[in-house]
Amino acid sequence: MSSDVDYHIQPILPEQRPQLAQFYKRNQYKGKVKATDRSWIMTDINGQIVGAARLCQQAGFTLLRGVWIDKTLRGQGRGSQLLRYLNATGVLTNSYCFPYLHLESFYRRQGFVQVSLVPASLQPVLARYNRCDEQVLLMSLVS
Repeated sequence: MSSDVDYHIQPILPEQRPQLAQFYKRNQYKGKVKATDRSWIMTDINGQIVGAARLCQQAGFTLLRGVWIDKTLRGQGRGSQLLRYLNATGVLTNSYCFPYLHLESFYRRQGFVQVSLVPASLQPVLARYNRCDEQVLLMSLVS
C-alpha cells in the first residue's frame, strides 16, 4: 500500500467493486468492473475511491485499459502518482495502453512511448478504435 498526502493506492478488494462501479459512473467512464481485471484504486482518508487504474492480463503483456481520477481532483498530479506507484511496484512491467491523442504527453511523462509494431492480439482492439473514429495511439511502457 502507498500513501501520499492522505491518498492510498492498493489492489481492489472484491467487496469494493460496487464502489468502483459507482466511481466509474460518477466520472463518466464507460468501462465495466470485471472480476477478471486487475484494478487498482486510490482512496482518500475516508476510504472513498478518488482514482483507479484498470488492467487486463493478455498473452505475454498487460493492457492498461484506463486511468481515471475523480473529476474534482484532475490536474493535481494524482494520475501521475497512481502510474508511478504501479510502475515502481512492477505492476506495469511489459504493458501497453491506448491513450487518446490529447493524453499522449501525459503518458510520455510516465515513461510510455508510441509503438509502431502492434502485437497480434491488440490488432483487433486497435481496429475497433479506428472503426469508431476514436483518436488513440498505441503506447508501451519503457522501464
